[in-house]
Amino acid sequence: MAWDFSDDPAFGPELAWMREIVRDQIEPLDLVKAQMSRESYKSAIAPLKQQVKERGLRAGHLDPELGGQGMGQVRLALMHEILGRTPSAPEIFGSQAPDSRNGELLAVGADDEQKDRWLWPLLAGDLTSSFSLSEPHSAGSDPTAITTTARLDGDEYVIDDEKWFASNARHADFALAMW
Repeated sequence: MAWDFSDDPAFGPELAWMREIVRDQIEPLDLVKAQMSRESYKSAIAPLKQQVKERGLRAGHLDPELGGQGMGQVRLALMHEILGRTPSAPEIFGSQAPDSRNGELLAVGADDEQKDRWLWPLLAGDLTSSFSLSEPHSAGSDPTAITTTARLDGDEYVIDDEKWFASNARHADFALAMW
């Protein structure tokens, strides 16, 4: 089965706008990103994130009832073709890993309090996340080989085992750990 990657003409102007912002604003920023502090970089991309939000293009991967735009796979593929030109564009558009997948997990598994604390700020681009699945004693990221456990100890969970290669851990505001 072949996919038809054509889209309705109404989305064409959005794709053209994405090409322009990536080329004219995001790619030049990536040239100096390594010389910037994390805080100065966050300040530099804040207005770009706001423009993306105002156009309704942020977090396109989630359905509207889960807090996203519900763009569907064809539009996402067309968007990602443009956003993949530069390392910073996915973050600005809210489609970067691991945040996009963590947003999906929180959208379907978090309670209302957890969504208020983690999901909505993640979708807004105010927080970043980490994903901790793989373990040093198992093959890669095979979830069937996980040996980590979590047990309730009073009001807190105690996680027993070791995680390895936690995506985005250096910059994350929170982590989702799989057990």
